[in-house]
This record gives sequence, structure tokens and C-alpha cells, in this order.
Amino acid sequence: MRERPDLLITGTHLISMDPAVGDVAGADVLVRDGRIAEIGPHAGARDAADAEVIDGTGTITLPGFVDTHWHLWNSLLRGTVGDRPGTGYFTVKRALAPHFELGDFYWAARFGLAEAISGGITTVHNFDHNVRGPQDADANIQAHLDSGLRGRFSYGPPDSAPPEATNDLDDLRKLRARWPDEQLDGRLDFGVALRGPYRTPPEVYEREWAEARALGLPITMHCDRCLREEGCRACGLVRLEELGLLGEDVQVVHAVHADARDVEALARTGTRVSLSPMTELRTMGFPLLTELLEAGVPVSLSLDTLAMPTSADILGHLRMIVSVEAARTGSGTVTPRRLLQLATIDGARDLGLHDTIGSVTPGKRADLVILRASDINLVPSGDPVEALVYTGQVDNIDTVIADGRVLKRQGGLVLDEGEPDPVAMAAVRRDALLGRAAAAGDWPPSSTTPSTTAGERSLQ
Repeated sequence: MRERPDLLITGTHLISMDPAVGDVAGADVLVRDGRIAEIGPHAGARDAADAEVIDGTGTITLPGFVDTHWHLWNSLLRGTVGDRPGTGYFTVKRALAPHFELGDFYWAARFGLAEAISGGITTVHNFDHNVRGPQDADANIQAHLDSGLRGRFSYGPPDSAPPEATNDLDDLRKLRARWPDEQLDGRLDFGVALRGPYRTPPEVYEREWAEARALGLPITMHCDRCLREEGCRACGLVRLEELGLLGEDVQVVHAVHADARDVEALARTGTRVSLSPMTELRTMGFPLLTELLEAGVPVSLSLDTLAMPTSADILGHLRMIVSVEAARTGSGTVTPRRLLQLATIDGARDLGLHDTIGSVTPGKRADLVILRASDINLVPSGDPVEALVYTGQVDNIDTVIADGRVLKRQGGLVLDEGEPDPVAMAAVRRDALLGRAAAAGDWPPSSTTPSTTAGERSLQ
């Protein structure tokens, strides 16, 4: 990675997401060695002569967004998934997953992470549920480090693995030896993606849970019981609590069909929930954001996948969420500022990074997003927080800084000289992937194949 310059952002409107710092109009933010050194009017003016100056006049600065559940490996499937018969998400994923090569895993992740940078996302939890071998995991990890972003890699099984097969627990034990701290640059940690008791038998999930906890690895799983059982009206999370599978080291994804008892179980155990409202509304139902927040369940937000298709336009997603919750519940719990909190400091808390990122706080790492507040869709403005959520767009993002490195500048991605463009590489790799699948007779799927069956909707 390129060196981290010292940076001085001048005259910006700071939305810090730190109650002790608050919102600061006309703020200067000094960054040294990738860390936020000082905040305030004329911050660092006496000792920042050597810093690169970013003129923040007419801008809004806030913490980088945190995505807590993203299947980066299938980013290449955008455009192949659709509403036509035979192009449903699961149909396409299952047809193409076995044909992924090492370069496909790398460039799919780099492409997804490039879109993350464009959208102001500086931390991504890569929930990889198509690890077909140790080299595939390594390709994802290398892509993440090469991108410059922060995050977590959660090691999962191959796509459509048989229920009786465990994750590659042997390789999971070797992962830290293969990737020592000095290579991870303080920007990446590891977790494990498990299928859980509704998709694997006790001899599998009990062993996987025990191994993950013995290794001290956080666990993530999809809450996907419903729509696979006749008359299902709950997620079965109470049963998971009884089995000792919930806890502060567990992240449950979606939980769209949780009933009141499920929500209580999550709250009692401190289990975290990552919601992906855009894909949940499309294929599962209404995310229970208000109910979870009011019960005290730790909640964060995520994109899920680029293959649905969706995009890394976080502000657009927040705007959709606040409107849906207002119509669905009439509650005032979900406000623009609460949503920004979910997308920043609460996401950092989900990943155990709240002491490192998630707010613009002196001493934390410099993961920052700078938006042009003078763009037509943001003026005239009253409350800048409401303006961002109600009318903000990804196009307003001028600069993205991750761990003190500028990765987006003046609206464009920053690539080193000679570095391949992840967007162009993704198109090349996708075409080659489809060609291999076609040669094997697996592509295109039959036009009579249902786009999404009722039993598949919750099986991400």
C-alpha cells in the first residue's frame, strides 16, 4: 500500500458521531500517521505545515460507513441475476459458483470493494460462503488488503456444500499463521460463517461452534428457518438460545421473520443483528428495524450482495429505510441521525471496532468521508444530517479516506500507476466465467427454472 500522508481537512462541517465531539461547523481535522490527531477550529495550524491540505469549505465530513455483511465473491454475478425465468439469485449462484477460478475470487472482491470506496464505505465484513479451498480464502484476503479498506473475512463453506460437511476447520486453524499481524496492517481480522442448526445436523454445528469459540473467532450466520417450513411464523432463535448458540460473539443476519420471543432472545444474549433492507424487502419481507432497536438488540446495516442487484449507495438505502419504517410502524425510533449511527459507529461496534473507528474522535483511525454540501440536491439545507439522509446521493461523495490513505479524490477512485482497474477486470472475469459455465453445460440455466422458489428466499 502507498504511504499515509499527514492530512489537514480545513473548514468542513463535521458530523462526528461522537457525543463528546458533536457536530462542529467550520472544523479542521488533522490526521497524522493514519490517526485523527486533532479536531476543532484551526486544528493543527501551528504544527501542520507539512500536512497535505484538503480544502473542506462547503463540505460535510463524517466517519466512513461500515458494512457488516457482504458476499463479495458473487459481485461478478451482477447483471446475470434478474427477474426473468432462470435468472433468480439462487439459480444463477448455484450454476456459476463451481466455475470460479482463483482470479475470479480476487477480482470479484476487488470490484465490490472498489464500489464500496465509491460509496463511502471504509469497512466491509466479507461473509464468504463459497470458500472452495485455502487459496480462495487467501485471494479474498489479499484483495481486501490491496483495496486499502478495513474489515473482516469470515470463512465459510463452499456454495451448496452438503449438510454433513463442516467448514474447513483445519485451514481455519492455519489462517493466522498464514496471515500474521504485520501482513494484515491492522486493517483485517477473521471470523467464521456458519450455516447453523437449521441447515446442518448437530454433529456439524456443535463442532463448528466449539471450534470457532476455542479459536476466539466471531460467528456469523443467516437466520433462514422461515419460508422453509410450512406455517413458519418465527426464526427459532429461542431454540438457538437454549442450545447455547447465541451470544455477544454471534451475528445473526436478516432475522426478518423473528417473532417477539425471538427478539427477546436476541436482546437477552446480546446477539447482534445485521439487516440488509434492500435485499430483504426484495425477497424476504420487512426488516424488523424498529422492533429490534426498541428491544435493545444491537443492530447494524449491510448491502448483502451486488448480485441481486443492488449498489453501494448507502445514502439511498438510508432514505428508503426511514420511509419504510415511517409507513410500517409510525414510530419515531428510526430517525436520520439514528440511521447514520447504524451505518457508522453501530456497525463498528458490531465488528468489535468501535474503539478504532466509527466516529471522528481524536485517537481513532482516520476512516473519513467528505461530501460536497454545495451540490444541487443538498441545498438549501437546514439540518445537514437530515439533508444527507433525505436527499444525499453517492455522487456527492468527493473524498474517501481509509486508515489515513486517500482512496477517492474529487469523485474518482485513486489507483496507483500501472494498477489494473477493478471495474474493467470484473467485466473480463465475468465474461470468462460465463464462458466456462457454458462450455460445461451449466449456463444459461433453463428458462423454465423458477426465478426464486418460496423455499429459497431466505437461504442467502
